[in-house]
Amino acid sequence: MNSAKMSKFLVISDSYPQPDQASGDLRFFTLLTLLALKHQVLFCATGPNGTIQACKNTGSRLEEAGVLLGDIGLQHVLKNFKPDIVWFEFFHNVRADFLGLLQHHCPRARIVVDSVDVHFNRFEAQARLTGKPEDELKAQQVKAKELAAYAVADMVIAVSEDDRQLIRQTLPDLPVEIIPNIHVIPAFRDGKKRVYGELVFVGGFKHAPNVDAMLYFCSEVMPIIIAARPLTRLKIIGSHLPQVVGALANESIEVVGYVPDTAPYLQSAYVSVAPLRFGGGLKGKVGEAMAHGLPVVTTSFGAEGFALKDGEDLLVGDSAERFAAQVIALLEDDDLHERVARRGYQFIKQHYSVVAVQAMIDSALQRLDNLPPRSYTLHRQLRIRLERWYNHYIGWRIGAQTDSGSP
Repeated sequence: MNSAKMSKFLVISDSYPQPDQASGDLRFFTLLTLLALKHQVLFCATGPNGTIQACKNTGSRLEEAGVLLGDIGLQHVLKNFKPDIVWFEFFHNVRADFLGLLQHHCPRARIVVDSVDVHFNRFEAQARLTGKPEDELKAQQVKAKELAAYAVADMVIAVSEDDRQLIRQTLPDLPVEIIPNIHVIPAFRDGKKRVYGELVFVGGFKHAPNVDAMLYFCSEVMPIIIAARPLTRLKIIGSHLPQVVGALANESIEVVGYVPDTAPYLQSAYVSVAPLRFGGGLKGKVGEAMAHGLPVVTTSFGAEGFALKDGEDLLVGDSAERFAAQVIALLEDDDLHERVARRGYQFIKQHYSVVAVQAMIDSALQRLDNLPPRSYTLHRQLRIRLERWYNHYIGWRIGAQTDSGSP
């Protein structure tokens, strides 16, 4: 599929993307707008019974970008729209009933699953951190269901090479292409124009790793920084603020919560902190901060997937003491601050700008088009495979858990 060939996309998600709420939603919204520049894109936000949700504010913005919006229900959409490519956003939207409708209405359509991040990787990391049996079981269940969804696809989209390799460990023959986070790159901001000593954290708090990150940072890392640099201040930015994070506010910590635009905070801050102790995929908060010329201190989880160099493109600290030391180093060394800020900025500009990612999208679609043709009966086979994967890897676990009386 070259850039001159227009295809018809049916994109299925369980909600409208909210680009001001989470980095994954921002990536999805931007991806839809880029696809609509070259292809016909019909978006459906489906409810649990397959009905399509009413248009929200983001839906209107998608329409302005040239994206069509489905209405009534998926079956009604498929009677009038015959896609070349069906794009599922997240593995959990790959449902057996949806596959049945695709089998009936568009048996030759290619199936693409956008992982957004490899979810089981995040749950496995959380289970290792907590050591709780229930977290380990949850990780096993997510992994089985997630891989089952990927197994029925013609192609899976990953956000990083690390995620691609995780998928290929179980599904080595599955085509997996990379479409990472997408960042608009403003002009580089001189560090002298920033507010010295101002730290910033950005992250939606529906996402458990962000809640954990702030509880950990404020209790274990921030006191070390304050002891060395008493005038340091932290601003916590993010939607869906829980009470436990709101309670962190004190004379050194300002809990701002949701803001419609993070840019002013990223332009004024002196250091971005991303103290994530578990997670998966690419961390939007890391790329976004670097795109604004802001030096980042994070953990190995926060740096995962970028192929960034610790000490050059960003700074990494996996213990409270090391993390604090990295922040203090940026506060005390102007040359280090300038060097890390510029290198991170150039890295994101080169690899994650709109122009760079558009080329990746075109390349992935070209490879999809070059795959061998699908038979009419394959959708039926895929639906059966999905049900078998689920029953084999998940159904028995749920049954065993129920039989044992576990909650």
